Amino acid sequence: MTGAATPSPARPLPASDRLAALLSQSREALVHDARNAARLAAEATALATQVSDTGARARARYLEGRAAELALNETGALEAYREALAVFQAVHDDAGRADALRGIGQVYDTLGDAPQALAHHLRALAIAEDAGDSASQAAAMRTVGVVHSRAGRPDVGLDWYERSLALPGADPLERARTLNNIGINLKNLGRLDESLETLHSALSAFQAAGATLGQAGALNNLGATLERMNRLDEAETMLRDALERSTASGYGEGVVNASLGLGRVCDRTGRADEARMHLATALDVAEHGGLRAYEVEAHDALADLCERCGDAADAVKHLRASRELERLLISEASDRRLKMLSIRYQVTAAQREADLMRAKQEELAKANQRLAALNLDLAASDAQKSRLVVELERQTREDALTGLANRRWLDQRLGDEFARAVRYSRPLAVAIADLDHFKDVNDRWTHAVGDAVLKEVAKILMAQVRHTDLVARYGGEEFVLAFVETGADAAAAVCEKVRAAIAGHDWSGIAPGLAITASIGWCTDTSLAGPDAMIGAADTALYRAKAAGRDRVAGR
Repeated sequence: MTGAATPSPARPLPASDRLAALLSQSREALVHDARNAARLAAEATALATQVSDTGARARARYLEGRAAELALNETGALEAYREALAVFQAVHDDAGRADALRGIGQVYDTLGDAPQALAHHLRALAIAEDAGDSASQAAAMRTVGVVHSRAGRPDVGLDWYERSLALPGADPLERARTLNNIGINLKNLGRLDESLETLHSALSAFQAAGATLGQAGALNNLGATLERMNRLDEAETMLRDALERSTASGYGEGVVNASLGLGRVCDRTGRADEARMHLATALDVAEHGGLRAYEVEAHDALADLCERCGDAADAVKHLRASRELERLLISEASDRRLKMLSIRYQVTAAQREADLMRAKQEELAKANQRLAALNLDLAASDAQKSRLVVELERQTREDALTGLANRRWLDQRLGDEFARAVRYSRPLAVAIADLDHFKDVNDRWTHAVGDAVLKEVAKILMAQVRHTDLVARYGGEEFVLAFVETGADAAAAVCEKVRAAIAGHDWSGIAPGLAITASIGWCTDTSLAGPDAMIGAADTALYRAKAAGRDRVAGR
């Protein structure tokens, strides 16, 4: 009698299959379990290194960057994203390059460096536009909107979000994120009913995608909007749900936001002890995660609560901690508005600390009234200064007549783009467009007509290029165009498109019988000594176009 057959042990999956599974599991975990995502991405990196799969290692390091961001480890995230970007560039993976650039931009945005964040997001957008990848374009437009929104321009951010939402091909999770961002900006603009409706749509989309972290974020934002509407019971329900989901999935920033919101709601509903517990939780998580702006907010909220409860010593302790953190924020932040905000907090906290130390209970109410008035004055002053700074920055960058970039901004931007093109061996094109026989326009129809022509040409040029390209007035009737990520064939094509658009435009609205043409020279040789040399080469090509009869394009 033969014995029962012994089952054969299951064969291990081939390394390539195990690697693909780890990458897939890591991507899936990023939407609902930050801690597990970090572990899976690290395992994928190790396996990709072991089997010498360069492309898979780049993707795994990118996912490690995503997980590090969720764990509030900006240094680790930046290191992972940069390593991934270098490999994606080496293997010519444009989709990977765009993802890594957006990741780096998100970290810079979190660290308060808005210019660097915007530069990386716009590079990602240029790559997506050149590749015709509408899903990647939608993601890049959303991240550009985030930078503007965090820099205090919610209306500009909202415009970028709506453009992202209008693009076809975005995946459902990316659409949910965009709806969530729109809801935040609508709340900040005071459009609370619209914010509530949009955030409910975002929550439903996150639920349909099974994205736990996204659900936690949307619930936090719903809680904040409901709190602004004084619907405190509903706000508390949303915030408790957000706290539970964030805690379970290791989403530190979600825990901080939910705890701060619950602290405010409990304080407003007369539950001081519970409010203090939630605010202390927010402070503890923010401290461990290095979220200093949230630490300041938690300390300030605890100081206000302690003050109302008659606990002057703890109030002073929290105010001093807030003041010290604001000093650190000032020293680290590169954004001028963040520095101004921190200084205002510091002045206010110092005044409140002095009042707490010397005033009796009945005097505190009067002191708070004075501080509230001072805050309003400071806020108005800050707003006015911000507007002036924005206007001055615009004036230093724009040509007064056409609204295009001026020579100074051209030199700065083109220098940056040339350095980036040389460093990463990426293409760059520079072109000069000169209006043919423009002196005859001024002599025959007056300089007012000539100015109107220049302004109209500026509009035509802007309509023919991408968001990431640069158009500048070089002087008189000359314009310089810089095309990032653009080689010789593409440069020739776009210059011909620009020439045809000017020649085919109906100029009779400015003056009857008026006709305008332009000659254009271009250069894509980044081996030249610098951006001025590229402009010089384009200028030489322009003269060839003029000599050949004008209204034509020539290149080097």
